[in-house]
Amino acid sequence: MSTDPDFELVRSCQRAQGQESAESFERLFHAYRDRVYNLAVRLLGDPVDAEDVSQEAFVTVFRRIGEFRFSSRFYTWLYRVVYNLCMDHKRRTRGMLQAAEGHGDDDDREDGLGGLQDPEQGPLEKIAETEFRSRAVERALRRLSRPLRAVIILRYMEELQYGEIAEALGCSVGTVKSRLSRAHHFLQQQFGSPGLFSRESE
Repeated sequence: MSTDPDFELVRSCQRAQGQESAESFERLFHAYRDRVYNLAVRLLGDPVDAEDVSQEAFVTVFRRIGEFRFSSRFYTWLYRVVYNLCMDHKRRTRGMLQAAEGHGDDDDREDGLGGLQDPEQGPLEKIAETEFRSRAVERALRRLSRPLRAVIILRYMEELQYGEIAEALGCSVGTVKSRLSRAHHFLQQQFGSPGLFSRESE
């Protein structure tokens, strides 16, 4: 873990005061703001909620950065903060959303989960099929429980290793593998083929 390029910035935030600390944190913020927002919008499915959670995440990190112990990569720790805040947000708003919309926790809005496409498809010659598949994947992901959706997002969109996903979600590697297996099974049933989300080993 000593090669993580963010460690020096984190150390600067922890030991520095005033302007120097603010500048180091600003560099971390600019490095990760888009990835934090993308994770939040994929988990929550709502850009406005994702923006609120993203801002809350960086406020939380700024206040708690002294708790980081360099036992994992910084962004793994950051993603755990974001994931926990997303879960807290959904718990706070679940009752209101269910009453207003008349359905469960995972809705079928069309925003927020783009980017999962079949890697075997070319960028030009199959663009229409790719776009159709992407939206189909978005709808399928929304049918997953949020813990299963989270492991898919972190594994395939963020390309985290199993250990990093476990760290980010606060669970064991065995739980990560179990959730991935269940998510794979569900998605393969949806698409009738193992090609898009195939089982893998590290």
